Amino acid sequence: MKKSALLIVLLVLVLLPWLALLLLGGIWLWQQHYLLVVAPILLSFYGIAWILSQKLQQDEPLPLNLPRVDPDDRWSPAAREIWDKIDALAGELNPADYLLTDPARLAALAKRVIIEVAAHFKPEAGRAELDVPLRNILFIVEQVCRDMRELLDDKVPFSHLITIQDGLQLWRWKETFRQANYLRRTLAMAASPFTAIPAELGHFFTGKITSYPKGLLERWLLQTLVKKIGYYAIALYSGHLLPPSLAASEPEPETNALAKRPLRVLIAGQAKAGKSSLINGLLGEFRATVDVLPVDDQLRLYKLQHPGMDEVLLYDSPGYSENDFWFQKSGLQLGDFDLVIVVCSALQAGRKADGRFLSELQRWFGAHLERRMPPVLAVVSHIDQLRPFREWNPPYDIDNPDSGKAQNIRAAIDTVAEALQLARTDCVPACLSSPSACYNIEAVLAGMVSKLPDSLRAQYLRTLSEGRRKEKILLLLGQFGIRSGQK
Repeated sequence: MKKSALLIVLLVLVLLPWLALLLLGGIWLWQQHYLLVVAPILLSFYGIAWILSQKLQQDEPLPLNLPRVDPDDRWSPAAREIWDKIDALAGELNPADYLLTDPARLAALAKRVIIEVAAHFKPEAGRAELDVPLRNILFIVEQVCRDMRELLDDKVPFSHLITIQDGLQLWRWKETFRQANYLRRTLAMAASPFTAIPAELGHFFTGKITSYPKGLLERWLLQTLVKKIGYYAIALYSGHLLPPSLAASEPEPETNALAKRPLRVLIAGQAKAGKSSLINGLLGEFRATVDVLPVDDQLRLYKLQHPGMDEVLLYDSPGYSENDFWFQKSGLQLGDFDLVIVVCSALQAGRKADGRFLSELQRWFGAHLERRMPPVLAVVSHIDQLRPFREWNPPYDIDNPDSGKAQNIRAAIDTVAEALQLARTDCVPACLSSPSACYNIEAVLAGMVSKLPDSLRAQYLRTLSEGRRKEKILLLLGQFGIRSGQK
């Protein structure tokens, strides 16, 4: 108490001459009629200083050596959507509201993140955060703790030597050092004001910079903690990640497992649109039955080998109509494919069935947020039968149509693109009359290759979901002692 009083008296004695000088200067300015001119100028200095200080607070970039937490590029769009929300939440957090030494506040923050992620993926559940196995929550805690420990080891000096008690003691010493430094600066100002005042002004304007590392480290740790929790919560609730069994043997590398799985391509369209003809054209030989009505609601499977792709499975589907879809009868899932090719006959005017098929496809993936909708290509068939009938002399430049045939092909493509809400570049015109006389099959294959990155992302989430279901079954068998090798 005595020290504080002494510091106040010392501060008053140091500042009193300067305050008197300020008062006398103000009186002189008033007597000379300069006060109204000088006062706005001086106030503007403080305004500029305040704006600069606010700018320094807002633009605190992370140094390059501090790692960031980024989302997985293979996540579904729904997972990326909730990740953006968690990222925004982390950016708005104030370290003063969530002290790293306050476990209760941090636990509440972690619960908030998990609730937001759970509600995003299971909006129909009342308390979605509870609709998950306990071991999954423990897995999140385990992974976040492991990652944070690794970050502290790598990025915070002496973090492996300084205990929490040491840290708190250092914090108390820091206050003592700060008071001693304040006394030193005061005495320096009294002894040599002309030297000390510029130095103090420098401290004032660079105060933010000198305290930058400490505040930055706290903010980075808090944001990293929130993002890590969000990352693992999204991975678990989206089905992207399943806690492995501790007794399980070393899993096969995921990349190798995926490389062995062929891409699945669904060939869909109305009856007689040319689906089987397209498959024959892709395979280069007569493999699929053409120009007959489907006899059942089953898919027919063909294998395609192409230099630009690994093995591809082509699924020839029965033709659909506006109110009759094969997947509604057979129980087949629309989510079993990595690329969808809709064959649309240029001679058919009705597009409602095609539009409804894509709507059903979008609805299926809208109900399965952990999955990514596969890319869609449209093949506009029977273009050789468009007017004028006798003209068929490919190739045609549909970007700059210079003949009646080319103009009608372009019009058919624009109609399909508008009806299916696809980009015109995703609508490929083709003649599929026979494998030997096919036109533009190379463009269809090029379109499939161009969609390969999106197809692989869709395949990754599909195979991941199938693999997780298998792992759950094996884990259950192991818990009942049915599966060998389990404790």
